[in-house]
Amino acid sequence: SLGSSRFGRSRAGGSVAGLAGGTVAMTSPDWSQNESEVTVKIDLNSSVSKDQLKVKIQLASLTVLCGGSQIFDQELSGKVNVDESYWQIEGSEDAKKLVVILCKKKALQWRVLTKAEEEQLPEEDVMAENFNVDKLEHDDDDPERVEEQEENERKLEARYKKLVAEKGIDNEDTLNTFFALFDNCIQLYRLNKLSDYLEDVVPVCRKRGDKFKMKGIQALSFVRWKQSRFREALPLFHEMEEHLGKSAALCENIAHTYNSLGDFEKAEDYFRQALRFIEQEHGQNKGNRGGVLLGLGIVRDRLGKHKEALPVCLKAYEFYKERANGAPASLQAKAGISCAKLHAKLGDLPKAEFFIREAVQMYEITCGETSPLTASAYHELGKCLWSQRKRADAQKALLRAYELEGMKDAWDLVTILEVHNLLMDTHLKETTSIQREKFADYFTVVGAVTNRVKNELTQDGNAAVYYKAAAELKAWGGQYGDAKELFGIAIPLLKKETSTDTSGLVRSCEEMVAFCDRNLAGTQASPMNFSISEAEKKSKGGYQEAGDDEDVPVADGGYEGPIIEEIDEKAEATAASASSSSNHSAPAGAAAAPQEDDGPVELRPLEAERATEELSMLTELCASASSELLLSSPEELKAHLDGPGKGLCWAESAGRGGPLSSLALCGSDGVFGQLLQLVVRPEEPKADMELKSRLIRRCSEACYDRGLRGLRAAVPMNSDEHAVFATLGWRASHQVWASPGDDRPSKKGRTEATGSTSASSSAAPAPKRDPKLKRDDKDVNSYYQAWDKVNVEKTLVEEDGLDPSIVPERERPAVDFGDLDSGLDVTSRISRFAWDQSDKFVSVYVPFEGVSEENVQVTFRPLGVLLVISHGGKKHWYKVPNLCHEIDTAASLRKIKKDEVVLKLRKAAVGTSWSDLNDEKDKYQKMREYRIQHGDLKGATTEELLADMYQNANDEDRAGLRDAMRVNREKRQEDAKKAAGK
Repeated sequence: SLGSSRFGRSRAGGSVAGLAGGTVAMTSPDWSQNESEVTVKIDLNSSVSKDQLKVKIQLASLTVLCGGSQIFDQELSGKVNVDESYWQIEGSEDAKKLVVILCKKKALQWRVLTKAEEEQLPEEDVMAENFNVDKLEHDDDDPERVEEQEENERKLEARYKKLVAEKGIDNEDTLNTFFALFDNCIQLYRLNKLSDYLEDVVPVCRKRGDKFKMKGIQALSFVRWKQSRFREALPLFHEMEEHLGKSAALCENIAHTYNSLGDFEKAEDYFRQALRFIEQEHGQNKGNRGGVLLGLGIVRDRLGKHKEALPVCLKAYEFYKERANGAPASLQAKAGISCAKLHAKLGDLPKAEFFIREAVQMYEITCGETSPLTASAYHELGKCLWSQRKRADAQKALLRAYELEGMKDAWDLVTILEVHNLLMDTHLKETTSIQREKFADYFTVVGAVTNRVKNELTQDGNAAVYYKAAAELKAWGGQYGDAKELFGIAIPLLKKETSTDTSGLVRSCEEMVAFCDRNLAGTQASPMNFSISEAEKKSKGGYQEAGDDEDVPVADGGYEGPIIEEIDEKAEATAASASSSSNHSAPAGAAAAPQEDDGPVELRPLEAERATEELSMLTELCASASSELLLSSPEELKAHLDGPGKGLCWAESAGRGGPLSSLALCGSDGVFGQLLQLVVRPEEPKADMELKSRLIRRCSEACYDRGLRGLRAAVPMNSDEHAVFATLGWRASHQVWASPGDDRPSKKGRTEATGSTSASSSAAPAPKRDPKLKRDDKDVNSYYQAWDKVNVEKTLVEEDGLDPSIVPERERPAVDFGDLDSGLDVTSRISRFAWDQSDKFVSVYVPFEGVSEENVQVTFRPLGVLLVISHGGKKHWYKVPNLCHEIDTAASLRKIKKDEVVLKLRKAAVGTSWSDLNDEKDKYQKMREYRIQHGDLKGATTEELLADMYQNANDEDRAGLRDAMRVNREKRQEDAKKAAGK
């Protein structure tokens, strides 16, 4: 039954072509609709059989062929759920009809059946009372077109403000409009705008207590997560979990949040739960399996398991690439960026560059050229290019990143400083000459960011750091007046800082002001281009002599500025040694670290396996120091040592088993190590400084060993431990000390560099690195060859304690046609086709009006075929990248007929029957058998098995399955009646 409640009944415009021989009536199709379905009826003559018909239902189109001839082919005015739609033949003889049931994607009323008819109607007024805002709501299946999303945002925002004024914010129409606006804005990363709106909307939703309550909480949690306010997002996600129960999407969101907070054990647990839900609800290759795999990969990456993380992230990338089917997709780009970062960490920079360049192009198309995602992609591209010393390309990418980061809605000064300093490095490091006029290319973007810092940030040390960096760039570019002004703004702000010693920064700024004054007065000439080697020979103080009265800024070791560049401890010691023998200033982090004492003590990591014994010794040590251990139970200690604190917690004792003399308890957020507790036995006051220094240095080394960016420690204002960190050469910002290798400023973006960090000073050259790419003394290519053989599903099953051989062999990767299909527009994809087979050939019929021999290009691969038709200034294309079985490419051919291309695919195995044109059906059958034997269908009832088959069946099979389920249901009802009658 199609239901009794119908919105209307009409006939589609246009005509339906008749089949040769008069077997199809030449009438337009009848169509009708109810809330959830559209029914299309096409009259057939009595001679038409089911085998002659081929009906193809797609997301937004319907194609009907009879005996290879097209009788209906139109884009639909709305979207349909392909899996739930089906067709059948009803009636007999003269009353025979083809009935197509289209399940609506959204419960919206269709004005007409086809897109062509809708284009003839006047556009609906978005401000009208009866306008349905769901029509403008972004759908996951919609092509990601930023221009369309921005237009919908404008319309929805205007409607929302109008409804707030007329009906109030708590009106249902107002809230429906807001959440449609939210879905569009979240795609465009309008985070600050949404956050402001939600301040008013969420309290109203909570007060209503209906469906809007959870929608409001969900919206707020998403925004807080995307704003990196993870600790605020987590309780909101758990509130949803408590009210709605677990689901694949919710488990994934909670997992990502725990991952960002550094609780990797809980993150992996929730990711695994999400995978199980996806397999139960959608099967192995549907749902958001790609997002969950990507999350699992990131967890392993942050645990320092880069080679284990890469194949998982690659699996996620392949998932999104296959789902996009040749169209640009932001999720594919996101997964590609994660793959790129792992390739870079493991030494394969060319592969990293490939993934990042692809992501940049995709983000520009799908999210917009000024999107935050595009900005971060350009930043990653710049870093990758500079790591390969592709200087000119890196400068272009970093300039674009600088421009976009400075335009962002929710901009981050720390990130901007990273881009700024890396850009300066590309001009000043590892070069034989400096062309100062090139710095003029950056004056515009530096000026724009400077204005935002002045107008939008608190004028304190954070702002001063950027003013100083901007002034240095202006000085390098010869804009001495602008540079002097910025130094003048930075100096009083730095002098007001009391949280850390800024005297070195102030002195550097004052020296640069004097340098600018001399240039402005004309008392010295500073050449705009000079050779580094010549300058080094004539070094004098903080400047280099270029002649009798010519001074230029030093550039022998590269630009320093606020310390953000990552360097290891050995490099720090080298830099300190070099700087101590010259007149060049060095950053605070370059102080040489004291050497460890070789006394009879034992410095050892805390062991999770001995948690109970360790806890007893740690508790005794803390009691002797009148303090309390942060972790109070063996279970808490073991969980910490197996998770965030793994390998980072150290203690010192007089031999193994002896009483502990000191303890350093550390954790990790996946990016930085954090010193949580430092305890020294009070009986040894003279050795206090030495013990703490030794422990802190060892914990810092452990952070680098684990792949973290450095170690940080928050120290109370009046604590004597400030002296310990100062002695070690650490940097401080708001009572947070950072190890020399920490390549980011503290949370608020404040950085500190003792000594001159201006354009007039530099550090010693960084130590040379071994150019040969190795890991564990092996060529990295050996690891890549091993990764190609990893089966992620088998690995996960094995980690669950099961036999990995139960998992079917991994699916074949889709055929890559290389440059042949790059740049093909998804809107020009040919979706109409039919196919049949004989013992030797599979024939694919692709109708195309006006096709000719000279504008057709066909590429055959053993497991794929690509057809490109150049027509009307466009490239129209049809592709099957995963044929059911192999073909003989040499014996395959094409035939051009009137308005049709026929692809004759010669079977490699003659006589083999293909279940379908692609391999989806075969893959499904193998995985279904696995699920029945070992997975979510094990022990399922007949009804559950039929329901699962129906969900994954094609249109023709569904009709038979519906009959089987109906018979099964009637039989059970009959059995129940008989049982009740006894």
